[in-house]
Amino acid sequence: MLLRNLALATTLAVGAPAVAYAAPEAPAAVETVKTPAPAASHSDAASYAQREKQDQKAADFRGGDVIVIGISGAAIIVLLLLILILA
Repeated sequence: MLLRNLALATTLAVGAPAVAYAAPEAPAAVETVKTPAPAASHSDAASYAQREKQDQKAADFRGGDVIVIGISGAAIIVLLLLILILA
């Protein structure tokens, strides 16, 4: 806790003068342009249907749901351990 307070005090003491003397920046101009999205053609749908008929395993395909859940769970555990160690 003492180390955290010391780091905070040092950051405020060193960082505050630099911010106080900084010149204000001019606002940036933002331009948005809307473009129409390309529509899927009928030939694309026919091509996809033909490829799906050729490969019978395509109907049974399941994405990497187990891997995603495992990685997400591991990330949460690592995060909790880091919070416990640093707190």
